Amino acid sequence: MVKLLNLKELKNLRKKFKNTKIGLCHGAFDIVHLGHLEHFREAKKNVKKLVVSITTDKFIKKGPNQPYNNENKRINFLKFIKEIDYLYLDNNLTAENVISNLKPDIYFKGKDYLQPDLSQNLKKEVNILKVNKGKLIFTKSELMSSTKILNNKLSIFSENSQKYLNNLSKKNSFNQILRAFENLENNEINIIGEPIIDSYVYCDIKGVTSKDPALSAVESFEERIGGGVISIAKIASNFVKKVNLYTYGDEKILKKELKYFKNIKYFNFNKKKTIQEKKRFISSNRYEKLIQISNFVNNDFTKIENKKIIDKIKSLKNLIICDYGIGLFKTDLVKNINKLKSDKFINVQTNSLNYGLNLYSKYKKCLFMCLDKKEWNLADSIKGEINLKSFDQKKKNFKLKAITMGKDGSYFFSKNKKKIFSPVIIKKTVDTTGCGDAYFMMAILMIMSKLKDDLVPFVSNTYAGIHGQYIGNKKITNKIEFMKYLKSILNY
Repeated sequence: MVKLLNLKELKNLRKKFKNTKIGLCHGAFDIVHLGHLEHFREAKKNVKKLVVSITTDKFIKKGPNQPYNNENKRINFLKFIKEIDYLYLDNNLTAENVISNLKPDIYFKGKDYLQPDLSQNLKKEVNILKVNKGKLIFTKSELMSSTKILNNKLSIFSENSQKYLNNLSKKNSFNQILRAFENLENNEINIIGEPIIDSYVYCDIKGVTSKDPALSAVESFEERIGGGVISIAKIASNFVKKVNLYTYGDEKILKKELKYFKNIKYFNFNKKKTIQEKKRFISSNRYEKLIQISNFVNNDFTKIENKKIIDKIKSLKNLIICDYGIGLFKTDLVKNINKLKSDKFINVQTNSLNYGLNLYSKYKKCLFMCLDKKEWNLADSIKGEINLKSFDQKKKNFKLKAITMGKDGSYFFSKNKKKIFSPVIIKKTVDTTGCGDAYFMMAILMIMSKLKDDLVPFVSNTYAGIHGQYIGNKKITNKIEFMKYLKSILNY
């Protein structure tokens, strides 16, 4: 049976077989098919010893429900393939460390890697390979796709979602989206809004207290994550050249949150204003939210401060407004914002603390407004379902509009009065915090990129779905990760 190496054994393999030709294959090898077997056979014909390194689960982000088989199952299956001499489980995003430690004579990749590599990971691997005088060979094995098998044969999507994705794939949608992101690369965007800090206190639940009907828990640890306009700026920074962020709050907090996002330039209107903090107590084991506590402070800005803000933003060609109802966007500022001639993109978020006080109707005109059903209904005093037939007619001051509906998908209303629906592709979420913001920002980017209207809600829904796989706004998905994900789910 094939031997599974540890890191020390991997490093010593070259010394052990000093004058022996060693080959390396690297990948996820999730659903092993005939193409993989032929790949291994061809590789083995060229070398004496063949090492196959497998990427650990946490670094596989090609699409929903991937990997289908966990790393232990994948290793145990590969152990029975006779062409493989050694296996190694690699806890890294790329094979660079494996190549550096093994120093293979030949690194084998399938001919699918002859296509443009979005991540540029192969280029990094080849650079390490050349240092050790190794050679890259593309095998001629039949092209088959584990992702395609997973998407089409193993029913990871609902029937309607499969039809929807299949239709997009036939229309060459991926290449259109790729060009849209390329169109954004040199853009500079402007965002004004209120910052939030989401604090997560992880607790180990011990049961119910003996004297009161209350949960007894032991605090494990706490992490603080930037939310509100902070997370929206971070998302934007991964897709455009420069982000100008106009906000307020403790300078230390803002610097800490933005220090790794070098293309965000922020302007602090008032360093003494309180940043709202939402503290969530959650179960360490199941990530269930137990209770949320907020230090809600309704910030007041003086007329002089409002004038300074308007003077700063009045000449901007486009303006993204992130209004969370914490006090920045009150009557004086909103009045002046309504007078601005720039293209405005507006997100007015309602929550349990500002319910009924933070209505979209205070904004008179904008290019794009994105809200959930509750937020649209609140200003119109409507309960229940939105009348989609009359919705577009009643909101003529907002040229483009989106309604997000959680697990039920979203609607995007285009300039030519088209009502475009997109189902949710990623059903399961870890935490929905920030998903609405992720949809909003991605939709704006797609509008700015001139992407076809039909694809705007799909791209936005998918990005929001990925965002929901992590606690709060802890992980901001970058362009390369997102493009790989889109390529995977459109691989029909």
